[in-house]
Amino acid sequence: MPSDCFGCRRRLPPRAKAGGAVWLGAALLLASAAGAVPVPQGPRLLQPFDYEGVTLEPGPLRRQLDEVRHDYLRLANDDLLKPYRTRAGLPAPGRDLAGWYRTDTFHVFGQIISGLARLYAASGDPACRAKADFLVAEWAKCIAPDGYFYAAPKPNAPHYIYDKMMWGLLDDYHYCGNRAALTAMSRITDWALQHLERSRKVNDTSTEWYTLSENLERAYLATGDPKYRAFAQVWEYHDYWDIYGRGGDIFGPRPDGERTSLYHAYSHVNTLGGAGATYLVGGDRRYLEDLKGAAAYLLRDQVFATGGFGPDEALVPPAARQARLIATHNTFETQCGSWAVFKLVKYLLAFTGDARYGDWVERLVVNGIGATIPMTPDGHVFYYSDYCPRGGAKRLHPEAWTCCTGTRPQAVADYDDLIYFHDAHDVFVNLYAASTLRWERDGVPITLRQSTRFPEVGTVRFDVTVPQAVEFALKLRAPAWLAAPLTASVNDQPATMEVEARHWATLRRRWSDHDQVTVTLPMGLWASPLAPGQPFPTAVLYGPTVLALHSDSLRALRTMDLSHPARSLVADPASPLRFHVASNPAVWAQPFYAFGAGDPYFLYLDPSLPTQISPAQLRFQGQWADAGSFRFSREIGAAAECQFQGTGIRWLGYRYDDAGRAAITIDGQQTAVVDQFGPGRELPFDWSVGGLAPGRHTLRLQILPEKTAASRDHYLNVAGFEVSGDE
Repeated sequence: MPSDCFGCRRRLPPRAKAGGAVWLGAALLLASAAGAVPVPQGPRLLQPFDYEGVTLEPGPLRRQLDEVRHDYLRLANDDLLKPYRTRAGLPAPGRDLAGWYRTDTFHVFGQIISGLARLYAASGDPACRAKADFLVAEWAKCIAPDGYFYAAPKPNAPHYIYDKMMWGLLDDYHYCGNRAALTAMSRITDWALQHLERSRKVNDTSTEWYTLSENLERAYLATGDPKYRAFAQVWEYHDYWDIYGRGGDIFGPRPDGERTSLYHAYSHVNTLGGAGATYLVGGDRRYLEDLKGAAAYLLRDQVFATGGFGPDEALVPPAARQARLIATHNTFETQCGSWAVFKLVKYLLAFTGDARYGDWVERLVVNGIGATIPMTPDGHVFYYSDYCPRGGAKRLHPEAWTCCTGTRPQAVADYDDLIYFHDAHDVFVNLYAASTLRWERDGVPITLRQSTRFPEVGTVRFDVTVPQAVEFALKLRAPAWLAAPLTASVNDQPATMEVEARHWATLRRRWSDHDQVTVTLPMGLWASPLAPGQPFPTAVLYGPTVLALHSDSLRALRTMDLSHPARSLVADPASPLRFHVASNPAVWAQPFYAFGAGDPYFLYLDPSLPTQISPAQLRFQGQWADAGSFRFSREIGAAAECQFQGTGIRWLGYRYDDAGRAAITIDGQQTAVVDQFGPGRELPFDWSVGGLAPGRHTLRLQILPEKTAASRDHYLNVAGFEVSGDE
C-alpha cells in the first residue's frame, strides 16, 4: 500500500452527512430499507467530525494507527471465518486460531470488523474496507435459517457476542457503505429477540447484557425499524445508571435491599454508552444526568492518574482501592477500558460542550492505550497495565485473542475522531496531535494543519489555508494540568485568548490564507496522590504525561520529596521528558509510554512499602506460565532467579495440593529445600531467610524431582519476593 494513503480521503455515496458530521457513527441521516430514519432528539452542543476530513500526520498517534492497521490487515480471512464455516457445515480452509477465538469466549469477530471499518474511515486505506466487506459477506453465508450466527453451537456470553456483532455490522454499513450488513443485522436480531434470556441479573459478567442498548439505539437511528428501539429498552440498566443520576452510592443498598461490593470495571463503564445513545435518540434528561453523575464519580473515586481504572477488572469502594493497587499487577484492562472511555467522553463532550471531559481522553491517549506495546501476529495482546507500587513491567496476555484484541483496533482508530469537534460555526481542538482538518464554513473550504511534538513539548502550531477570508473561532481545550495560563500568538503577534466557563480558550477572528497560530501549553512536574490527603501512593506527572521510575528497588524513593517532585527530579536537557533523581543520578524517570516489554519500573510510588521484586523482574529458565499475579511451572529443573540488595528476602506465593519442592541457593550456596505442598488450593505460603551480609545478592530456586508423597505433581509458583534490610 502506498505510504501516502492517509492523504487519500474517501467519500462514500451511501454516507450522506448533515453539516459535515454525524455523531459517533450513530445518527445516520440517510434512507434505508426500513424507510425514513428518525432524527435524534438529544440536544448536542458539539459534534465530532466522524472521521471525515481528519488526517493523522506523522507522530505517535499515526505510528500506532499504522501498526494496528498492519496487524489486522495481515490476519488471514480464512482463519477468522473458519469456526463459522465449520459450524455451518461449509468448506473451512485456514487454521484454527488459538485461545479465546477457538473456544468462542467473548468472541471478537464482530469487533474486528468494526475496527477494520473504523480503520478505513481513519486512514482511507481501501484494503480495510475490502476486508471488512468480505468478512461480513462470508460470515453472513454461515447464518442459519433461523438466524443463529455464533461460531460455536454453545457460545460463551451470547449477549456479549451479539452486541459486538452489532458493532461490526453497523460500522461496516456506516463507514464502508455496505448495505448488506443491515440485512444480516436484522436476521441476527430476530434470532436474539426470540432466544436471548432476559433475567437481567445485576453485574452479570457472564452475559454483559447491560451493554446491548447502545448498539440497538444506533441500529434504530440507522434504519428507523422500531424493533431495535423496543429491544434496546429491554436492556436499559436503570438499577445501575440511575444511582449516578441521583448522586447515590453504587456500593450502597439498592431499593430491593441488595447491594453490590464490586462491579466488573470495563463493562460498567461501557454500559454508560447505552445511557448516552438513549439520550441521543429520545432527549430524556434523565439519561444525561446519569452520564454526568457517572463521570463525576468515576473521575473522583475510581480513575488513576493515567486515566485507567479497575484493578483486577473491579470497581471497588474507594477505601478498598489502595489495597487492590498494592496487591495486583493487573491494574487496568487497557484496550477495552480506553474504548469505553472514548465513547463515554464523546457523548459528554457532545451533550455538555465541557472541555474538561477531554482531559480524560488525553490521559488515556498518552498513558493508557497509547502506552501499550504491540500485539503479536498470533493474537497475544497487551491486556493489563501494571501500576503496582511494588514495581511492574509491560507484558502481553498469555491467552490469545482475548477481548482486548477486539477493542484495540476500534480504540486506536478512534484517535482520528477525538481530535476535533465543531458546532454550527466554530472548530474545537480536543487533542493536541499532529493532524490536518479539512471542513467548510459558510461554503468556504478551510484547511487547519496542527503541527506539534506534544506531549514532549508544550508548543503547538496551527496553519490556516483558505481561498478567501472567513470568520470562525478556534477553540482550544485548556487542560486542568496547565502549570500557567495557555498563551497564543497569531502571525508572531501576541493574541488574547479567554478561557470560557466550559474550559475552551477561544481565538475568534477573520482568518486569511497562511495565518499561523502558535500556542504554548505550560507544563511542569506535579504529584497526583491516589487518595486526597494521603502522600502515598502517588504518581508523578509532567503535564499530562505519567512518569515511571527506573530503579531496582524502592530505596531510591526514600530520598525523594514526592509531594514536590520538582525538588527531587532534574531534567535531562538531551532527552525530552527524561529526568534523574537529584540524590542518585543513576536512577531516572521517563514517560510510562517509553518503557518497552519487560522493562522494570515504578509508576505509583510509595516509599513506605518494603521493596518487592515482581515476577516480571525475575529471570526464568524452562517453561513457566503467567497466571497474572504469579508465574508457575511443573518442569523438573526449571528455575527462577533474582538479584536483590539487603540482608534478607521472603518468597511470596501459595501452597497447593499439586505443588513440589525447590532447591534454594543464595550467591551460589545451597540455603534450603522448600516444599510448597499444602492440602488445598491457594493456601498461605511463607519462606524467608535473614542475617545476610549487607549488599547485593543473587537468589535462585530450582524445581526438584523429589516431592512429598501426598502431592499430585511438582508445581511451583512465584508471586515475587520481599526484601528486608535494604536501607
